[in-house]
Amino acid sequence: MHTITQHPVFPRLHWLLFIAACWVLPGVVISQNSLADSLEGLLKTQRPDTNRVNLLNDLAWEYKFDDPEKARALLDSSVLLAKKLRFKKGEATALNFKGVVEDIHGNSDQALHFFQQALKLRQESGDKKGVASLYNNLGNVYENQGDYLSALDYYQRSLRLREELRDTTRTMRAYYNMAIVQESMGNYPEALDYIFRFLEFAESANDEYNMANAWNIIGNIKVETGRFEDALKYYNQAKDLHQKLGNQWELTSVMNNIANLNDAIAEEKMDGGDLSDEVLQLYQEAIDLHQQALRIRIELEDLGGQAEIYNNIGYVLKNLGSFYKDRNQKQLAAKTWTEAEKYLNKALQIREAEGDKAGVMEVYNGLADIRRRRHRYEEALVFTNKYLQIASEIQDAKFQQNGLKDLARIYYKLGAYKKAYDFRKKYDQLRYQRFNEEKIKNEERREIAYSDRKKQIEIEKQQAELKIRDAQLKTASIVQYSLLGGAVLFVLIALILYNRNNLIKKEKQRSERLLLNILPKQTAEELKKYGKAIARRYDQATVIFTDFKGFTQIAESCPPEELLTQLDECFAAFDEIALKHGIEKIKTIGDAWLGVAGLPVQCADHAGRAVNAALEMQAFMDEWRKRQLAAGKPPFCCRIGIHSGPVVAGVVGKSKFAYDIWGDTVNIAARMESQSEPNEVNISRATFDLLPDEFECTPRGLIKAKNKGQLEMYFVRRKVQLSSTPLT
Repeated sequence: MHTITQHPVFPRLHWLLFIAACWVLPGVVISQNSLADSLEGLLKTQRPDTNRVNLLNDLAWEYKFDDPEKARALLDSSVLLAKKLRFKKGEATALNFKGVVEDIHGNSDQALHFFQQALKLRQESGDKKGVASLYNNLGNVYENQGDYLSALDYYQRSLRLREELRDTTRTMRAYYNMAIVQESMGNYPEALDYIFRFLEFAESANDEYNMANAWNIIGNIKVETGRFEDALKYYNQAKDLHQKLGNQWELTSVMNNIANLNDAIAEEKMDGGDLSDEVLQLYQEAIDLHQQALRIRIELEDLGGQAEIYNNIGYVLKNLGSFYKDRNQKQLAAKTWTEAEKYLNKALQIREAEGDKAGVMEVYNGLADIRRRRHRYEEALVFTNKYLQIASEIQDAKFQQNGLKDLARIYYKLGAYKKAYDFRKKYDQLRYQRFNEEKIKNEERREIAYSDRKKQIEIEKQQAELKIRDAQLKTASIVQYSLLGGAVLFVLIALILYNRNNLIKKEKQRSERLLLNILPKQTAEELKKYGKAIARRYDQATVIFTDFKGFTQIAESCPPEELLTQLDECFAAFDEIALKHGIEKIKTIGDAWLGVAGLPVQCADHAGRAVNAALEMQAFMDEWRKRQLAAGKPPFCCRIGIHSGPVVAGVVGKSKFAYDIWGDTVNIAARMESQSEPNEVNISRATFDLLPDEFECTPRGLIKAKNKGQLEMYFVRRKVQLSSTPLT
């Protein structure tokens, strides 16, 4: 069996996109370094007033990259003068710039300190635009630290203010940032939602540069969810557009992504025992693409980019060496691994010179893995300890966990079973620490999730209708009052009030029906009574994920109106089936449908309910496809994945709320769906163990799931009608 190791992270364009506006600075124009001399000259003759504060800030901005010490000194002077003049706006700008300087030079804690100080001043001044900018800056720092929940929180605060200020351009940037963070957190449906919003902006403005960037990110997300075919389509779109626009750096990033995708596909085929020349060709194409990208990066004199590609080529050659080994071509395997180490060492040399600890850690991980694959365990031990030490220094829990696991494996191979056991125990403890219940609760309380757009639109529509009705009633009351007098006026006013009360009553009933259509009854009642609904943990529930195979290709050849009609027909049927079996529909995301059994009212047979509903959905799809084919229309094939476990459920948002669920159970259900087959219901071992004996299931064995390792899966083959107790 081919050994699975962590693949290099797909490079993103996050830092490059909007580089001039990454640190959003109201009222400041990003100038060229040549202006520094002019600003120095002006500063010499400028009196100690507010203009001098602004000049100090502008001059410091020019030195932020090349001379941080001078930038710091100028900003310190600016803060002192601004305080003396009680010039809060200038002081806030100086503190903001101090945060930018510290973050650029790797002092993230200091950056957070200065941004928070600037934020307080701008909040006191009522500077909403400036506050939104600082929320964005704080989000950037937390994202770079890997604290994605805090980053998401600040990005959402920034987004709300941008929307309130109708700042379209920066709203678009906020969508992009939030897409990246959601992707980093593994919240792929949410990431897709935000990046598609970003894409809508770019397309409406005919902004080809950002359209290409969006397609690249969509490709990344498709890779993460195992949709390799879709990913390649989006990558190629991004590649062609960047090539047309002459964006050399961005082009190399997309080429890297395509190369990494080929490597991932080849590795997946190897895991399935495929050692054909087709797999060899995938590896060779990956190396060729990386080499093309490398030549461009060398022309651009981008050392960091070169290191990234050297590292990626090393990882591809590492996997290619294992391919040759599995084909019993031992000499080729040894030669390829030696070549892989050469590329990794080139990456190491650059990253050590640049002080890129995370990058060095990644290279050591690759070198350790090659030595282990070559059975040179003592050398593998040295490199593993090196990358584990860096992981501990920079507090990268994921690599710490991988390091402990690798040490356990290496010591086992060396026959040091006691040490192997000790490191395996440490690995299990760290793994538990990362995913223990208390941490999950804390994170889920802080997690800021997006609400379903359809539900938001419907709520806004209802609110608008109520406002119109209210305005009409007021107008009618004024007209009646001006025309009538005395007793007639009294009677008519009484009638109007009566009708108005009836109308309000009807509208209230209508709003309550809408609320119940969006939220579970118990949650809706809690929301009406207390004005909020507390998120609750459910120890056992069963999550259903559905998706349509080949939907992207069908969408390309089908008119949008017709496509939406067909999709609505399928989802409407799924909603009815869910209601019948006591399944709580959560939301739809594109062509995916998400539901859960066992909450908010808990029930012991949640797994049976979910599987019965899934089988009935597939039965509906079988009949629906026959009708589609008879009408000469393209049919959809549905994949369904189901997993059981603990989830947290609750309402997110304030004015635009939605009922949602979170937790690893949701992610595993999504993996069950992506590893399912068309027209099948794929369930996890956890769900299988909860099912009654009447269900006929076919074991599929252990199957690799993205970021989850090997998971035991089953196809459910036979539908059994169980009597479902209605939920009350």
